[in-house]
Amino acid sequence: MSRTPRDRAAERSAIQAAAERLLTGTTLYSAPGKLTATRLITESRLRRDIVYQHRDLVEDFKARAAAAASPTAPTSTRPPHLKPS
Repeated sequence: MSRTPRDRAAERSAIQAAAERLLTGTTLYSAPGKLTATRLITESRLRRDIVYQHRDLVEDFKARAAAAASPTAPTSTRPPHLKPS
């Protein structure tokens, strides 16, 4: 009895599609909430170990989720105690 070979391209595609759905708020398989790797795994419908073999995609998702969650940067980089009054 032999296993069917893994389709790594299909795995990557599933992870990328899941990340896009999570970031745009159009999830199919996970409930709304924080943008976490666990939700990425749920949304991709792949096993955890398979998703983490594509570490670059997980890290990219985490970075994009953090950027989406962070408030916009202030317009001035000058520290508050040095701003003119």
